[in-house]
Amino acid sequence: MSYEVVSNLERLKAKLDFVQEAGFDTVEIPIQGMNVITNGEIETKRLHAYAKLFSDTSLHFTMHAPFDLNLFRQGDAAFESKLFMTSLEVTGALGSEVLVYHVGRFISEEQFIYPHSWRSLTIAEKQQLMQQEVDLMRIAGDRAKQLNVRIGMENMRPYLDCPHYCYSVVPKELARQVAAVNHSHVGITLDIGHLYLSTQMYGLHLQEELEAMMPYILHIHMHDNFGKPCFSTEKNQYELTPHGRGDMHMPIGKGGIPIAEIAKLMENTAINGYLIHEVREQYESHWADLAQKHNLLFLKSDAQDKQYYAG
Repeated sequence: MSYEVVSNLERLKAKLDFVQEAGFDTVEIPIQGMNVITNGEIETKRLHAYAKLFSDTSLHFTMHAPFDLNLFRQGDAAFESKLFMTSLEVTGALGSEVLVYHVGRFISEEQFIYPHSWRSLTIAEKQQLMQQEVDLMRIAGDRAKQLNVRIGMENMRPYLDCPHYCYSVVPKELARQVAAVNHSHVGITLDIGHLYLSTQMYGLHLQEELEAMMPYILHIHMHDNFGKPCFSTEKNQYELTPHGRGDMHMPIGKGGIPIAEIAKLMENTAINGYLIHEVREQYESHWADLAQKHNLLFLKSDAQDKQYYAG
């Protein structure tokens, strides 16, 4: 859902009404789009306005932490940790049940076009960063439990220009990290589109990567692509579509992801969580069809109800 919509309460209300009419019962909201956090501090009055809007609808809500939040960012780790915990408080205050989190990146996305800024980390330094993330996730997990929120650490998309910027581009590595956290309220947000891109770019075995994550999945992002990674500077979806490149966030069934195979692999995995159709708003005309596709493919996985999110 675009920031222009999320940041305007009247436009957001109209969009939520449309989503409900399309047959969905849950929306995922990007926290940064609401403008409820400034310099790490909560804008209380604005947060209360969103809380009222959400309480006036029968929809459920999940939250996505600010995309640029990076617990591995050099020089200001304390602020990044504070921003994460503030995002968790916002999630709880809004009555949302899930906070999706982009895990730590060794190289932040804003650095990709400036290779001279890339810090060469030793194995020991990377291990230290990952242990710091584990420690914070345990603290955050305790607070999340108090707030009735679960934290979903997401498997990230790969990029051609910086293929090893983040450990979770290899889903097995994310599973190991979540296992190390070992907290009831911290698990995995499975992004099916990112999973497919990673298997194609790194030559990974889809079943092995998926099975490694299965014990920890508490939230799902579902969307389609053709498994063709792109460079980080390639952002315009209208330019990428003719080539079938990148993290396209198309409605499931329009790309090349073997979704029936994935659903089959997951059929005996009971997931007490939400399934979010994370599709671009340019595909709005397809929204009404998505719930039926979810019912046919994932009903046996016990993912809750019919879900929606437009990224």
